[in-house]
Amino acid sequence: MPDRGFVITFTDVTAERESAKTLFEMNELLERRVGDRTEELAIALSEAERANASKSRFVAVASHDLMQPLSAAKLFVSSLGERLDDAEGQRIVEKTEAALQGAEQIIAALLDISRLDAGKAVFKVQPVRLNDIFSPLRDELAPVAEAKGIALRIVESSLFVKSDAGYLRRIVQNLLSNAIRYTESGRVLLGAWRVGEVARIEVWDTGRGIPLADQETVFREFHRLSPGSGETGLGLGLAIVERACRGLGHGLGLWSEPGTGSCFSLTVPLHESQAHPIRTAKRPSEAPSGALDGMLMMLVENDADLAAAIALMVERFGVETIHATDAEEALEILHKIQLLPDAFVLDHHLGEGATGTELHARLRDLYGPVPAAIVSADRTRELRRLCEESGLPLLAKPLAVDRLRAFLESAAAASSQP
Repeated sequence: MPDRGFVITFTDVTAERESAKTLFEMNELLERRVGDRTEELAIALSEAERANASKSRFVAVASHDLMQPLSAAKLFVSSLGERLDDAEGQRIVEKTEAALQGAEQIIAALLDISRLDAGKAVFKVQPVRLNDIFSPLRDELAPVAEAKGIALRIVESSLFVKSDAGYLRRIVQNLLSNAIRYTESGRVLLGAWRVGEVARIEVWDTGRGIPLADQETVFREFHRLSPGSGETGLGLGLAIVERACRGLGHGLGLWSEPGTGSCFSLTVPLHESQAHPIRTAKRPSEAPSGALDGMLMMLVENDADLAAAIALMVERFGVETIHATDAEEALEILHKIQLLPDAFVLDHHLGEGATGTELHARLRDLYGPVPAAIVSADRTRELRRLCEESGLPLLAKPLAVDRLRAFLESAAAASSQP
């Protein structure tokens, strides 16, 4: 103060000190609790990992031990079948073999799921040609589809993708098998096409469809939509598909509508060598004139028997065939495969949709001049005039082999031009 005095102020900080002490003690208590809980979680995680590893080892050992007597049982049943002469006994043997085969497949599926869940699956990612996956599946599953009266169609693909060949085959096989199993009538279609930097593989069917409420649970193990409908299996196929796709990083999608059908889709990265689409199916220019080996022809014909006969005929020339039943399907296939065939053989009358000449006009607008011929039993002047105006050869039905071959040779010569 001015007169050499001073002022002293006293403040009671007891409450603040007590609050700080309380906060410090609470902080220490929380830290101890967090530490204790973290330790408990670590112990629980370790126990869960040990349990999972133990489960995987148990499944592996059990699978091996079960496979041994199953194999022996299959051999004994096979020997028994060779000794039986009566038809009834043979039928019983066949059913027993089928049951043993089903048990073997279920054990193998459980082992696959166990490996994928445990993270023990080894993926060997490398370039894979999709047709090397598709073609064997056609040979394997076509008899199964034919036995059910279902049309199985697998569109060939020249795309190369980056995936594990074994697991990719298993994924597509399971999707195709499921489609055939749950389709009572109609057809099943497998195809792939390029979408940007990935290949999109789709399996379509005309089966019963999957309700929206079940579409999220359909990939769970032991989950089946219609367990009482007579289909065999335990619902493991889609569970393996989901886990394998997750491990490989492949996208998995599902569209379905009850009463219409379903579509399971799979997106797989393209190999670097196929970063850009192939626009034409031109064969090497050094091929001799008239050679038809390796030629690609699109056949648009709504008569299934005639289409099969034409395809069989041109296969003898070395020509590969893509078949469509109408104009819309043909355009859809071309859009998906992003490949322009060397020649088009178009039936003129294709039902209620566009005619052959109208389809040719749409092809010309989309892709420019394309080698095409019209096939028809129509001998009217109007059709001859339409073909002449469009520059289209008219091949009359019944189709003459020499005329069809002459057209293909001329198209091949044009395709070989630089």
